[in-house]
Amino acid sequence: MNTPTLVPLTDLDALREAGIHYPSSIHGWRWAYRNRKERGLETAFIRQGRRILVDVPAYLDAVRSKA
Repeated sequence: MNTPTLVPLTDLDALREAGIHYPSSIHGWRWAYRNRKERGLETAFIRQGRRILVDVPAYLDAVRSKA
């Protein structure tokens, strides 16, 4: 299975396939993006124009380091 490194914030199926099951809604992901600095997730999100992408390895590393 080839897991993409960058996944659009709104593609919940691809995020789950990449092994990220929480947040479970688009609203939760948008909240995480808005509060990325307070939650230590700054490196996990990338903007390309208006699109917000989740850097899967960076997100998983950030979550593991906070646990």
